Amino acid sequence: MKKLKLTVLILTVGFFVAGSMIGAATVRAGKAPIKIGMIADKTGVLAAYGYSHEKVLRAAVAKINKDGGIAGHPVKLFVEDTESKASIATLKFRKLVDTYGVDFIIDSNSSGIAIACCPIAKELKTPYFPCAGATEISTTKGNRYVFQSPTCVREECKGAAKFAVKHIGKKWVTVVVNYSWGISNEKEFKKYVAKNGGKVLKSIRVPLKTSDFLPYLKGKIPKEAEAVFFANFGSDFLSFIRDLYAVRPDIKKLGAVYVLSGHDPKKLGKPAEGLYCITPYPTTLRGHDTKANRTYRKLIGVDENGVEIGTGKRFVLAYDWAVWEPLFALKAAIEESGWKGRKDTPKVIKTLEGMRCKESIGFPQGSMTIRAKDHLTITGLYVEQVVNGALKVVARIPAKDAAFTPEVDRTKEPF
Repeated sequence: MKKLKLTVLILTVGFFVAGSMIGAATVRAGKAPIKIGMIADKTGVLAAYGYSHEKVLRAAVAKINKDGGIAGHPVKLFVEDTESKASIATLKFRKLVDTYGVDFIIDSNSSGIAIACCPIAKELKTPYFPCAGATEISTTKGNRYVFQSPTCVREECKGAAKFAVKHIGKKWVTVVVNYSWGISNEKEFKKYVAKNGGKVLKSIRVPLKTSDFLPYLKGKIPKEAEAVFFANFGSDFLSFIRDLYAVRPDIKKLGAVYVLSGHDPKKLGKPAEGLYCITPYPTTLRGHDTKANRTYRKLIGVDENGVEIGTGKRFVLAYDWAVWEPLFALKAAIEESGWKGRKDTPKVIKTLEGMRCKESIGFPQGSMTIRAKDHLTITGLYVEQVVNGALKVVARIPAKDAAFTPEVDRTKEPF
């Protein structure tokens, strides 16, 4: 019965049914707003992600308010800057709850920030939807108040490992940024490549914001290595592919989620040609050309090639859907559970646990499930490749191939 009700709710937030558009509810006068907090990485090393995430969440709020709000309540958004630092983010998390009285909090692309905020979410009894990928968020570091909005590193590495060994190479080196997200990628890729018959010969960790990778690469990559799996982003990525090409121009490359975000493949030149990249959401519309995705891109102001309309800049699309979709999942859960205020938060959490969401305007990246036991988003993945300076989807990985056995059961944790 719960699945039936949720399906109806999800359809109402998403599909283009003429009757629902004509008869859309309106925000009811006098109803108190539902307050959504956002800890966005507006400045610091993740500023490009913070910019895109804030723009996307504001577009989601505008869409929901235009269509009648949530159970007749308007949605009000409060945004605080993490400065891409965990110490700042934890203070801003508390500020959103204690000063502004927000009911739910979304975002931060930093795994370090998300992990630091997880216990605060539990302490303040405020559901938190981080947009970071470290596996620990849905395993050892999470709790019943935390829902990992995007796919996690373990899903991504498990899903891509078979393709990596079969189509790229069997003998690997890993090069990752030396913090939680990078280390998680190193660990999970090594594990699942081995399970598929490959082997990681050497693992290299590099400090964040490294401009010269030569000391970490020159003489450090075994001659027999066929491919490199790497996890870095932004300027680090540009330095890495430049220096890797100088050291081993022949070696094949597979990047973790994020690596190509915000970069124009046409401008990356020979160092990036042939590079593969894991992603839960294709950069170009042709990689996932659906009516829902076309409308989503229109609402967030991004064209078919992943360029922001009006500025001409590359938009950081990797986990933007993981900012958008939690708000529509919350809408469905609030309306299904009859939530009236913070005292009803356990009802919302129970409704979210096990929720199945069909592809729609609310869930444009595709159908997905919020797994009840560990609060992890289970959905499909893609492998993109740079071919002649353009991105092309070369593989689609179904959700079942990426999913793994939950390590925890959050449903048994008390509120």
